[in-house]
Amino acid sequence: MPAWQIAHAQSAAGSPVSVVTVVQRHVEGITLAHRGDDRGAFIAFLDAAEHGYPPSQRRLGEIYDSGNSAVERNYEESIRWYQKAREGGEELPPQKNYGTPKFPAVRVGP
Repeated sequence: MPAWQIAHAQSAAGSPVSVVTVVQRHVEGITLAHRGDDRGAFIAFLDAAEHGYPPSQRRLGEIYDSGNSAVERNYEESIRWYQKAREGGEELPPQKNYGTPKFPAVRVGP
């Protein structure tokens, strides 16, 4: 069983945050994303991801991988969040190869 299911996470203030609350933040992120609120969705996913929720960590990896109106593309952050999600048991698609004919592809990402 993943660690995020076993233990309660701690918020920045140090008060316990239940797994239910973390999952609720993830669901809020999905709802906000469907409404087109990229900033609100990012904040909700970040909150849940920082509390160790792998599906939110994956979503942050996806957001950073492509960027959106609230977040600039950032491959380093994308890789970091994909790795956290993978470590938490989240299944991810095969890694992408980035490169050009002049420069060989470098394997990064999920």
